[in-house]
Amino acid sequence: MTDFSLPGRLRLPLRQRGQAMIFGILVVLGAAVATFFVFNTGQMTAEKTKLVNTADAVAYSAGVMHARALNFDAYTNRALIANEANIAQMVSISSWLQYAQGHIKNVPPLSCYSQYSIPVALATVKYVPLCYALSYPPLYTPVVYANNAFNSANIGNAILVRADIAKTELKAMQAAMFRGFTIARSEVMRDVADANYRGDGDVAIDTVPLDDDWNFFEGSAPFIAERKNNARTRMKDVIVASAHKDEFVRERKWSSKSPWPCSIPIGEASRTGKTGLTRFNSWQANDSANFKVRSMGFFSCKTNKTYGLGSGSRQASANSGWRYSGVPEFYELSDAALAYSPNNKNAAKRGDPRVQFAIRLTRARGQTRTSAGTSDIKPTGELAVFDGALASGVLAAVATSEVFFDHTQSNGATELGSLFNPYWQVHLVGNSATSVAAARAKQGATP
Repeated sequence: MTDFSLPGRLRLPLRQRGQAMIFGILVVLGAAVATFFVFNTGQMTAEKTKLVNTADAVAYSAGVMHARALNFDAYTNRALIANEANIAQMVSISSWLQYAQGHIKNVPPLSCYSQYSIPVALATVKYVPLCYALSYPPLYTPVVYANNAFNSANIGNAILVRADIAKTELKAMQAAMFRGFTIARSEVMRDVADANYRGDGDVAIDTVPLDDDWNFFEGSAPFIAERKNNARTRMKDVIVASAHKDEFVRERKWSSKSPWPCSIPIGEASRTGKTGLTRFNSWQANDSANFKVRSMGFFSCKTNKTYGLGSGSRQASANSGWRYSGVPEFYELSDAALAYSPNNKNAAKRGDPRVQFAIRLTRARGQTRTSAGTSDIKPTGELAVFDGALASGVLAAVATSEVFFDHTQSNGATELGSLFNPYWQVHLVGNSATSVAAARAKQGATP
């Protein structure tokens, strides 16, 4: 029988056999590692983003409070200034009414009701219409009533008392805001942080900010300061400038004179009046008018006759009938802040002062939604190395807000920052190198 089988060396190899389980385990283990890594990375990124956004919101809310506090002081300072301008007007009106009553009473000797009156005869043209008007009897009674009501019945003084009460209340509001501000700021920051993490665990805010120009401008005194005693000069200057925008308060004067030299008799009517603030504690108003008849003497004009046409005076001070407590105490930028100006020799202090506030927020590792935190996915054994490590066991974020003054006047000039105009605004800025270094040091991290 013929043998058709192949030789041994030409036989087909037997089918290979073995186990794939080991390879499969390695693949599954790699997939698990990748899953944990991707999961933790994603969750950590989300946690970091949320913490940064919360830090921005907290820093911005503090900045808003800084801007509002500065604007509040500016509004109350303007109210104090308006109050003082009102006092100046009351004092001016009181003095003027006394003068007006005297002028009406004293004008008859000039015979203004006659066509041959002294003002007409001496061609004091500007004064003639007024002289005729003041000689009209029905005008006297209303002026007397007004003067009696305002001065004798103390209507003006009553207005002054109310103004002083308003001044006291405004000063108390400024003082209360200043003293309670830091506590209120902490409460607002806490509320903002809690609102961002409501139902999602806790977030911590550093008790001491990384940078706090509000309380430690340039590392020393607060950004604003209370101004008392002689430090009230800025307020006094602004008050006087504001009150004197009213021409009636600033100066009440006119004159009328004959148009020829005194080689022949001339007439000269003059009226003066003004209101001013003496030192820090007294408003004084004075009014008077007279009519002089003058002629040539041996070498110059001489006065032959003087007709007094009334006078008035009113003082408001601590010791007068009209009580006045003086220029109010107020809050203004500190000396260090006021040193900033476009012309400062120090380049770092040119422009307006700014209030920077840097705060650090932290989130404990156990509060995060990672496998090492609140997540239900918990790696064990060798996979635990993929949980990730956080410096000092916390996730941290730093944010900085900045408050600045921004106002361009109608003439195009840029106004310098102060607490007399409410144009303080806020925005977020980049963290300074100092703040970042301080945050790293707190967390025990190295650059």
